Amino acid sequence: MFKVQKEIKEIEFNTVTMYGETMEVSEPIVMASAAGWYVGKVCKAEYGIEPYDRFTEYFATPEEMGGFGITGMPV
Repeated sequence: MFKVQKEIKEIEFNTVTMYGETMEVSEPIVMASAAGWYVGKVCKAEYGIEPYDRFTEYFATPEEMGGFGITGMPV
């Protein structure tokens, strides 16, 4: 299970084609998994929202991230 620090309805999604498959991929957002907090993207998949990519290392808290330039993100 993972969490996002932004309401799903507020996340901006863009259509991308990867390996011949078209999908909706989010803007970079602050997320958390069992390993910790990180900046990454999610995608709209067949069974709901799923993690798509991770851009940073893991952090114990969102406050440790220091914002990473993600504007409008309450960290």
